[in-house]
Amino acid sequence: MGRRIAKAGLAASAALLLAACGGGTDPTTVGSSGSGGAGGGKGEAGGGDVKTASLAQPNTVTLSFCHKIEYGGGGWDYALTVESLSLKDGSIVATRSTVLPNGVEPARGCPTSESGGPQHQVALAFNKDYTLVAGMKGMSRAGAWDVATGKEVGAPDPDAFSKRPKNRGVAFHPVTGRLWYDMGEHDFQSSDDVASRDPKAGLTSEERVAYEKLGDLMKQDGPTATTVLATDDGDYVAAPDGGIVAGGDSMWLSRVKAEGRVGAGDFLEPIETAGLDAPELDCTPVFWRDATTLVCDEFQQITFSADYKKVVKTEELIPANDRSNSDPVLAPDGKSFAFLSEGENGKTGLFRADFVPGGEPVKIADVEEPADAPHHLTYLLRWN
Repeated sequence: MGRRIAKAGLAASAALLLAACGGGTDPTTVGSSGSGGAGGGKGEAGGGDVKTASLAQPNTVTLSFCHKIEYGGGGWDYALTVESLSLKDGSIVATRSTVLPNGVEPARGCPTSESGGPQHQVALAFNKDYTLVAGMKGMSRAGAWDVATGKEVGAPDPDAFSKRPKNRGVAFHPVTGRLWYDMGEHDFQSSDDVASRDPKAGLTSEERVAYEKLGDLMKQDGPTATTVLATDDGDYVAAPDGGIVAGGDSMWLSRVKAEGRVGAGDFLEPIETAGLDAPELDCTPVFWRDATTLVCDEFQQITFSADYKKVVKTEELIPANDRSNSDPVLAPDGKSFAFLSEGENGKTGLFRADFVPGGEPVKIADVEEPADAPHHLTYLLRWN
């Protein structure tokens, strides 16, 4: 599960990293070397300096590293590094680092001021090419910030006299690239609208979806349902057609219905799934391979019946182990997956494996954290 992968590093200045995922339609129409991070040098795919090369190059995986920079008075800033590694040898092909402005907190993937919070679906905090990270300014206004400069894009006019609804959560749609956010602050009990916009165009491109239309919106397709639910800070994964949602630390399934409240979960009608309460299925869903096949953070593949009323089969995708493993990410062709894994020696490696039950993962390279702080939250975002 996107666990903290902590390692010793050199204390210096600040850095960080993040990204996105894929699939779906535009909902607004409805209503180096094999040693990973220590490398540098030239980008493998397409050439050029790693600080200017594309972070979304084919045949790479992208990671994010984040840590707090604390200062006097109990405050802190967030340092973020986003890095893409070659799936051939783990060399760094692109990297960006920045310190976000004071008072800006990334949507996911960074240490927060409160315990808990979303620990999965971190890719939803980034746009498709990893150039922007979604976050909250002052814990009340959604926005997007450049991962190379730390500057906000599409920022509101600082001299305007206006009053906007406060936001609770924010996420990037993995297909359309639009920035989605809720339009209320009533802590899961209100019937607030949800809005989206082109992040670079700012509020002039904002389109709202009324509360009454949210059920229809989430039934449209999986990426849209996942994004809308992410604005409520939930760790939910919708099936490709958007009609079925999996969630929870102990997995459950629900069917999307037309009426209800997203925050209170009333748009989701629980499905009684025989076999899903088995002790060995105490895991958090990470992605759907298809309409009835779900993969969870404990590297189990679960196959459901067509009506989702029973578990047909469960399979262990990697051997039993005592390592600390990150959430797996799916290959574009759907045949393989990649993940980070830390062993007893404290070293983190990038691994890949095929969807063969009990198969042995293959190590691609060791992964080094940025040397700007001793501990980071580290996440594998996407297989490009």
